[in-house]
Amino acid sequence: MTAPLRTALTAAQRGPERRSSDPLAVLSRHLNQDCLHALQPQELAAILEAEGYTDALIQERYGDPSVFACAERLFQLVPYRPPTLARAAAPTLRPGSLGRDLLRGVIYLLPAVWSPAVLALGWNGSQSVGGDASQSTSLSSIQGAGLGLLISSFFGWGWMQSVAYLGYLGLATSPAETARMLRWAGAGAVALTGVLAAAVALWLGQDPVQVGVVALSIACYLAAATTLLVLSSEILLVISLLPALTWTGLQAAFSGGVVPDNAPQQAAAVLALAVGLPVVAALYSSQPALIGAMQAAAARARGVSLAASSARRLGWAAFQRALPHAGYGWLCAGFLSLALLHPFTPSAQIGAADAAGMLGLSWSLAPLVLSMGVLELSVRRIHAALKQQAGTTGTVRSIVRSSAWQVLKVCFQYTALLFFAYVLARLLAPEFGFQRPSWLLVLGHLHVAAALLLSGLLINFGALHRVLGAWALALAAQVALLLAHVDVVGSYALSAGGVLALLLALMWLALMDIRNLG
Repeated sequence: MTAPLRTALTAAQRGPERRSSDPLAVLSRHLNQDCLHALQPQELAAILEAEGYTDALIQERYGDPSVFACAERLFQLVPYRPPTLARAAAPTLRPGSLGRDLLRGVIYLLPAVWSPAVLALGWNGSQSVGGDASQSTSLSSIQGAGLGLLISSFFGWGWMQSVAYLGYLGLATSPAETARMLRWAGAGAVALTGVLAAAVALWLGQDPVQVGVVALSIACYLAAATTLLVLSSEILLVISLLPALTWTGLQAAFSGGVVPDNAPQQAAAVLALAVGLPVVAALYSSQPALIGAMQAAAARARGVSLAASSARRLGWAAFQRALPHAGYGWLCAGFLSLALLHPFTPSAQIGAADAAGMLGLSWSLAPLVLSMGVLELSVRRIHAALKQQAGTTGTVRSIVRSSAWQVLKVCFQYTALLFFAYVLARLLAPEFGFQRPSWLLVLGHLHVAAALLLSGLLINFGALHRVLGAWALALAAQVALLLAHVDVVGSYALSAGGVLALLLALMWLALMDIRNLG
């Protein structure tokens, strides 16, 4: 064979037919764009699952024990490339997303308007007999409806974090799977809350029926609200709450609150409206046909084609992956409860308002809760800024330094806005008959707000377990400070500052992985 012919044959063989025939290499070429721009292996795992790959199929074709193991190998096989190296446009936020984020902050605070009706049901519970009442803690003195409201609110935070995760996971699969996950996961969370409430009531010597009914009612509302928020039906949720809010407002305007001689009936009516109508709205919105139409409309608005629905069902593995998200909610709820419920302080040493659990300085959470919409908006702003940094040229060190500055800048802007809200709240508190929170308590709330913002970013970076570790250490530190007889507000502010510092360190480590910037 002459040299020119050999050269020609070699050149002819340099093409697609000479690419590796290894099954994983073939799969990487099939998912080329996804592999190039994936920021973490979990993204590739979700894509593989959405395309119908199961653990058994992955093991048979590629030799990996699970979908996640295969996604990890794909992530390591294909180097990351930013979508473009051209100068990125300035980060922008769609008006629709802006309004939706701000509306969510209002939605998170709305239950505080009608939930006092629960405390007016007239169910005071029954204090356990025996023991010195002066030595009982403020947590053990919370009675009946107040205990049910407390359990469903704080522990429901964790339950509904997992329900939301499963709902979003279902949206990546099919409308039918979304409806199934939201309904079954929501019902399961409600049932678990009821069992927990009854068990705590029995432990404290109270009526489990009274505590359980209240806890189940609030848990039903939380499940319905979570469903509507996952389906981006915030406006429908607000509309469903309008009758209860209107009734409460009229009573406050013309009767000075719930009518004294008919308090239980009025409170029951408000609770039925506040829970029943959102549940009906959630059941209506979670129909697969409506979810499919919503996804199609969103795809048309973005100018992209809607992916075909998958017949695959999310199994037990999805529920297992949702548990860490529930743990995150429980850790945050426990951290706040130690500061507002004084669980280790004898009830004789604190005021009656604080001993009620839902009154006293608990109102100081209102600005923080109201700012949750701004927090979500801030997370969007940071992601847009990081994406812009990923499209710039320069050394890795300079890009990471600029990205860290963007994170700190948005965090400072968010906490500064919240600080001004607390200044206003302290000025107006006496006008509404509320006790002014101390500046140390406000500082603790500001630390928690910044920590929640950083936690959301780190979870998006795939560092959920690191976030769980940080909050677990903070909760342990708070308990240790309380047991060391440090005052409640001081232990809260110190441990909140500690978790913020730890999360800042974790954020710096996350930004060192430049793949997180996209």
